[in-house]
Amino acid sequence: MTQIAFQKVCRLWKDEKKRYVKMSTMAAYSLIIQNHLESWFENLADVTPRSVQSLVDSKLKDGLNVTTIKGILIVLKMILKFGEKQGWIGHKLIEVKFPTQRMRHQTDVLSLCEEQRMLDYLSTHHGKYNLGLQICLFTGMRIGEVCALRWEDVDIKAGTIRIRRTVHRVYVIDDGPKHSELTLDYPKTAGSYREIPVIRDLADILTEYSKGAIDKHFVISGLPNPTEPQTMRNHFKKLAAALGLSMRRFHGLRHTFATRCVESKCDYKTLSSILGHANVSTTLNLYVHPGMEQKRKCVEDMIRSIV
Repeated sequence: MTQIAFQKVCRLWKDEKKRYVKMSTMAAYSLIIQNHLESWFENLADVTPRSVQSLVDSKLKDGLNVTTIKGILIVLKMILKFGEKQGWIGHKLIEVKFPTQRMRHQTDVLSLCEEQRMLDYLSTHHGKYNLGLQICLFTGMRIGEVCALRWEDVDIKAGTIRIRRTVHRVYVIDDGPKHSELTLDYPKTAGSYREIPVIRDLADILTEYSKGAIDKHFVISGLPNPTEPQTMRNHFKKLAAALGLSMRRFHGLRHTFATRCVESKCDYKTLSSILGHANVSTTLNLYVHPGMEQKRKCVEDMIRSIV
């Protein structure tokens, strides 16, 4: 077969792919190609099981985690499938090996004591960013959804919040000099369009903040423009350090909400709907983190059933 430059294949693949995926997704693909793939493969034919394994070994040595590397491989396989579809290469089965993980990473979740300490602090320290943290703890919303929430999406009387958009910073590298843009976009998946119940505590908080608010303005910024998600992340990181919390990742607030729901015996299907997951398996595999007390209760209940 005629040799075709890997960079050219990537460019043609992106031209086709960008018609079907979100701008943020396409930007992530472009960054992966630029930072990890184009410098490794000169021609499409250079992509072989051996060269891909070398790529993986090199990235592991550089300190990238397995999840990040698997994301790189997903993009590479999509490009290969595109090349195969165009008749530039034959079918290629790419399989790689990763080192055995000796310990499983523990997902960050606030303990009950830590969550109560944080809620107590937030209840006496008012501010727009603290409001965002309260919304996350009480609803499990994603950070981009919280930052993109407008007052018109909040129906305090009905006790609901409607999720209709998200906001994220997108890195643009394909059109002129590399730069980033804060972008409003539609939610992550079809299931992410949803209504979330607002409990009384949160309704009271929102009622206080909504006084004089303009429907089209964003809840967190109070302005026509949304808050930068990274600003919220930085705020939480500083607050977590000040309160002595063991967790520093903002996304852990969403995991904490899910964990408390499971501990309260919320069924998984309902929890999946509240979180806006495309399917229940995502909720089960990524967001269900039984704590020691829950494990202990499970064992104690089992013992009581047989003695």
